[in-house]
Amino acid sequence: MSIAVHDVHESAGTRADARSDRFAALIAADDRTGVHVIAVAARTDHARTCTLDAYALLAGAHELPVIRGRAPEQPAPYGLFTDAFTHATTNPEPFTPVEQDANLVLRALFHSLSDPAWSRDTDPHRAVRTTLDTMSAPTGTVFLLDDVHHADPHSLALLDHLVHQGPRTPVVLVLAHDPHHPSAALTTLLAEAERHRPLDTLAPVVRLVDTGGHRLTQRELTVLHLLAEGLTADSIARRLDISPRTVHRHLQHLYRKLGTTDRLATVLHAKSLGLLP
Repeated sequence: MSIAVHDVHESAGTRADARSDRFAALIAADDRTGVHVIAVAARTDHARTCTLDAYALLAGAHELPVIRGRAPEQPAPYGLFTDAFTHATTNPEPFTPVEQDANLVLRALFHSLSDPAWSRDTDPHRAVRTTLDTMSAPTGTVFLLDDVHHADPHSLALLDHLVHQGPRTPVVLVLAHDPHHPSAALTTLLAEAERHRPLDTLAPVVRLVDTGGHRLTQRELTVLHLLAEGLTADSIARRLDISPRTVHRHLQHLYRKLGTTDRLATVLHAKSLGLLP
C-alpha cells in the first residue's frame, strides 16, 4: 500500500501554480500505485472549489476519471460517497463501460446504505475496495471530495479503510476541508495516513525535475526526451499508451515552462539547460 499525504493550506504565500504542479506530478507519475491522499485545507467554499476545479482540469488532461462529491451539512450514513457517486452516474460521458458499471453498482450500494437500518448492520468496505480496484485499473481514479469536515462517521470510516487497506490500483483521494471547523476524526485520519506513509514512497511519486529553475514533471521530461528523438505526437502517444490530445497538453506545458513556441526550439533550449544530453 502506498500512501502519500500532501497538505495544501490556503495562505497568501501559496501559489496556485505550485499546487497544480504538485497534483500534476502525482497523477502523471508512471509508477503510481495504491491510494494517495491530498489534504486541501482552505477556509472558504470559494477557495476549496477553485482548487478542486483546477485539479479536475488537470485530471481531465490526463484522461483520468474524476468522481466529485460534497459531504452534506446534515450528516447521513455514507452521505459523502452517496453524493459523489450520484453525480458520477448522472454524468457518464468520461467513463468507460466498465467504469460506468462500477459507478452504478456503488451508487446503488450507497443509496441503500443511507438507510440507518442497513448501514448499522452492513460492512461495505471490502465490496467498495474490490469495485474500486476494478474501475481504477490501469490508469487510476481521482476523487475530489469537498466539505469533508462535515463528513459522517460512516464516510470517515470508509475513507480510513481505503487509506490503510485500499485498492492496489491508483486512487487519488483529494480531501478538501475547513481547518477552522476541524473534525477530530478527519484530523486523526490524516495524521494516521502521514504516520504510516513509507518515507520512500512520496519522493518518486511527486518528483519534479528542477534544472535551471524549470520545474518539469516526470511525464513532461519523458515527452521531452521522445520529442528529442524526433517522434511525432501520435508516435509519442503510442509509445506511452496515452492519447495524442494528452501529448499535446504535455507539449503546451513544456513550451510554457521553457519559454519556447515550437518543438525544435524546445529541444535546443532543453539541451542548453542540461535537460537533454
